[in-house]
Amino acid sequence: MRQGFPGFGFALSVSAALVGAGCAGAAPGMKLVNAEPGLPAGSARGEATADAASAPMPAPPPMPGVAPAEPRMPSIPEPMRDRAEPLPLGGAVAPSREMLDIEAHVSVQVPKVKRAVESLRQLARRAGGVITEERVDSAGQYGSAQLTLRVPSAATQSVFDALEQLGRVLDQNVTARDIGKDYFDANLRLSSLEATLRRYQEILTQATKVEEILRIEQELARLRGEIEQVKGNLRWLSDRAARATLHVALRETVPEIVHSEEAQAKFFPGLRLPALFDFGERAHQTYAGGGVSVRFSRAISLDLDVLERTSSHERGPDALLASVGGELYSELLGGGERRYLNPYLGWRAGYARFGEDNQAILGATLGLELYANRWLGLDLEARNYLAFGGPRGAHYLLSPAFSARVAF
Repeated sequence: MRQGFPGFGFALSVSAALVGAGCAGAAPGMKLVNAEPGLPAGSARGEATADAASAPMPAPPPMPGVAPAEPRMPSIPEPMRDRAEPLPLGGAVAPSREMLDIEAHVSVQVPKVKRAVESLRQLARRAGGVITEERVDSAGQYGSAQLTLRVPSAATQSVFDALEQLGRVLDQNVTARDIGKDYFDANLRLSSLEATLRRYQEILTQATKVEEILRIEQELARLRGEIEQVKGNLRWLSDRAARATLHVALRETVPEIVHSEEAQAKFFPGLRLPALFDFGERAHQTYAGGGVSVRFSRAISLDLDVLERTSSHERGPDALLASVGGELYSELLGGGERRYLNPYLGWRAGYARFGEDNQAILGATLGLELYANRWLGLDLEARNYLAFGGPRGAHYLLSPAFSARVAF
């Protein structure tokens, strides 16, 4: 009798049983002919009947060094586990209602900012929300504040109504963005990543080489990171849909100041005390007298001076000067804003009469405003004239004067 290889008969019998079971499962009642070389058809070892095919198939022996994989149940994504139904697309879920990201900017004018801020805190608590940002500026004359409220989306309209009662709404801008598609896409990506993760975990249980294990572990780490990122995005989207974001700006009411128009003087009548020194071809003549002035502004005025020679014994005036002119303040010396001692320069032109002699005069003024307020002004000035025309010809005149004016 020929000695066989150890274990060869056991392996051959197992292979024959597996092949026979497979054929029986494919076509019930089919017979396996010539299952083993050298055996006639229909013999006990070369024939598999339908009864033999109906017997339970033995489980294959486990692979050496590889643990059998445990079955895993697909999981529903965490954010939708309590209200979503699974879809056929890889376990992805669809939101059960419209998802809107509501954000609003509101500007409100209030009597007192501090009281309004406290009212907003109470309003946020009553609505079931929170204040995530608060800045109050009370350093200025009128306070202001900036607050950010997160309130449930269903309570948004009631918060708007409360803001209208808090003060006068100056500006309101509301936007509502539909984020349902973003949420659904994120769920699809999460389902796909979790399915890929499970597949890699199953492959890891069957890997035997160190290189394969390291490569699979690297992919598993990458997949876990992406899954956590998608889950964080889902939580953020859920929070944006669950709570509205309201940016509220508070400003105190600025009291209206009634500006009464200050009465302005139409013109400034005044009196003058002039003197006149006539430097003509003949002996010098000295005159003294009085005059009147009407000033419409510092830029234009009308003056009339009546003078008499100091050595004359005749009745009536000996000289008469009528002129028009104006003055300008020096910006380098105060610009006329001081109450005391404002220097100025001016020009004059007009008519002069000396006895029976009529002449034209043209000159400049150098003056000093001694005192000035809204009602009164006192000036000390020196006017320099060139008189020309008439029988006397051209000659120089110097006329110092003290003047006082009042507002009318």
